[in-house]
Amino acid sequence: MTRVKSKPARIPGNTPKVSLSQKAYDYLMEKLMANELAPGDLLNRRQIAEELNISVAPVLEAVVQLESDGILESIPRKGTRVCGVRMEDLRGQFILREALECEAARVYAGSLVQGHYAELERLAAAADKDYQDIRLAWNIENEFHSALVALTGIPMLLTAFGNVMRKKLFMGIQLYQSVHPESMRDSHIELLKALSVAKADEAARLVRHHIRCGKEALFRGLP
Repeated sequence: MTRVKSKPARIPGNTPKVSLSQKAYDYLMEKLMANELAPGDLLNRRQIAEELNISVAPVLEAVVQLESDGILESIPRKGTRVCGVRMEDLRGQFILREALECEAARVYAGSLVQGHYAELERLAAAADKDYQDIRLAWNIENEFHSALVALTGIPMLLTAFGNVMRKKLFMGIQLYQSVHPESMRDSHIELLKALSVAKADEAARLVRHHIRCGKEALFRGLP
């Protein structure tokens, strides 16, 4: 079975052709982020295929990837179910994100950021705006951080980071529907400016501080 590739974390440029399995994956993620598929819900693969006007095979490939991401799970004699969300799992995703993103910052600090500054500045400015739609706000912030990590050019790192961010985003939205990113974030424009001139150790420190600011505010918002 072909493994569904996650969306590449990259500075936007040429738009790659999207496979049917990727189309199914993106469609399921949209439903999950919109809470149309909530924790505990069973997934009807045939219905998803009909909604997309595709065969069941690409949907199955997307489901396998989402199971690998830890978002869906297979239940014997029942089918595929959306995973429940636990606080300890979200904390674990933050730990993984910090480890990956801080090490990435050591690689891209300075000249690589400078070389893509205009596009990164556009993404950072978008991430610093106010949005009424919490899902849109979280996705735009994720786009900025993913673009930074993409500067490393390390495929394994990009894949691991993408997996962590998708699961963290899903968990965060499920647990904190009422907590808005504007209340928990550090400035992305200021972070970008600092990263453009930072050395490796300083870049890691800057990113760690940025992530922890968001994490602490997020957990303070626990109902």
